[in-house]
Amino acid sequence: MRRIAFLVFPRLTLLDFVGVYDVLRRAPGALPRVIGTVPEVTDESGVTLRTDGVYEDLKPFDLLVVPGGFGTRPLLEDDRCIDYLASWGTVRPLASVCTGALLIGKAGHLAGKRATTHHNSFDLLAPFCREVVKDARVVDEGRVVTAAGVTSAIDLGLHLVAKHWDDETRARIAAQIEYRG
Repeated sequence: MRRIAFLVFPRLTLLDFVGVYDVLRRAPGALPRVIGTVPEVTDESGVTLRTDGVYEDLKPFDLLVVPGGFGTRPLLEDDRCIDYLASWGTVRPLASVCTGALLIGKAGHLAGKRATTHHNSFDLLAPFCREVVKDARVVDEGRVVTAAGVTSAIDLGLHLVAKHWDDETRARIAAQIEYRG
């Protein structure tokens, strides 16, 4: 678990991305890469990020993370984005924060699985998964891990570190960021 792709898009929620990114970038040997749907992404508050690439080939990556935000709604109808996410396949690990679950769900990654998302989007998530979990910040279904609303991004990052590195690394990173959750 070294090469980590983050898919970003216009009108994402910045904390959905930054929370999990900041945790995972601290893991030993982690090589994060920010892949965009466009070269520069402006979040829903007006902050602009420059991506490392646009719709890059996902084959070299070990983990894909998809944040959420209001920008997920138009992407649900964007065949290029959904096909891109579907191309991730069914073997490598995949994670989402907040309404990023809608995108990975539409791409077929949540079929037969439990999942969570932002509490205002439970109904939107329901058609894409077996069960919407409404009372957990992180839902781990093996290969696919989903996290609830925006404040769960750090929880997701720490969960992924424990899962793909170890508990000692998780504890070290939690201490670095002064996480008390």
